[in-house]
Amino acid sequence: MLPIVRESGGLAVYTAGDGAPVLVLPYPHASTLRPMGEDVLAQVLVELGRSVVTFDPPGAYRSTRPMRCDMAEMIDCSVEALRVAGVSPPVDVVGHSMGALCALALAVERPEIVRRLVLVGGCSGFAAVRRWSVPHNWSPWHHREWWACMWLGVRLMLGGGSLATYRRLDNLVEQASYVDPRQAQLVPVTDEDAGRPPPPRACWLRSVRGVDYRDRLAEVRVPGLVIVGRHDPQTPLPCSQELVNGMTDARMAVFERSGHSPFVEEAERFRQVVGSFLDDGGTTTG
Repeated sequence: MLPIVRESGGLAVYTAGDGAPVLVLPYPHASTLRPMGEDVLAQVLVELGRSVVTFDPPGAYRSTRPMRCDMAEMIDCSVEALRVAGVSPPVDVVGHSMGALCALALAVERPEIVRRLVLVGGCSGFAAVRRWSVPHNWSPWHHREWWACMWLGVRLMLGGGSLATYRRLDNLVEQASYVDPRQAQLVPVTDEDAGRPPPPRACWLRSVRGVDYRDRLAEVRVPGLVIVGRHDPQTPLPCSQELVNGMTDARMAVFERSGHSPFVEEAERFRQVVGSFLDDGGTTTG
């Protein structure tokens, strides 16, 4: 089902499907191949009988307004998207990866917006990423990927590098994020990319360094479902365990044959677990 796209002051808001509404936080960075409104996660939720609301962050895809590229912007856009879609909060909220971090931020900063919370491959902030995430899945003594990731990542974190740098780092992490690497969607890197700047929302790599909700997790009092792939290198099991331990009413579902995207690698179980949680008032079985 193709989403309906509405424009609100330069913000592109997507709606798709029928049924109870769910707000899906988009990825705040530039490491995406398509808008969240057209992504697999949104499609899965539509197939579960939900009405999906999402948006393009400013500076990405169909959103043309000037970007601030910070967490406050993602929260403000979430509230605006619901208004444009005609959805009155509270509403179920879903996020994956950095979108999950934004969903967590919404639950902390604007608790009246969130009815239930689903975090897929999430974390509490940059401190958790620094402790547990890529490149810790590699050994500097045995994997050249560790060195490549550090070299590319530091350049981008410091505001340097090119579009080629950005895409090479994306591809390196993407391929490591699946149990079956054939499912990774790699972006071609051309000779011309070396002379082009990174995408505008690459600034998120610097902005996210100031985000850390680990000391505020207990403020999330709504029912929460935390989903993690057993082999996830980006937001590994300790990231999800920290979320579950800190949130007031959260459960964790571990997907044993998945990396960073269980909704791709174990699609049927993902539908069952998320569908049960959303349909049964916030309860789930692993």
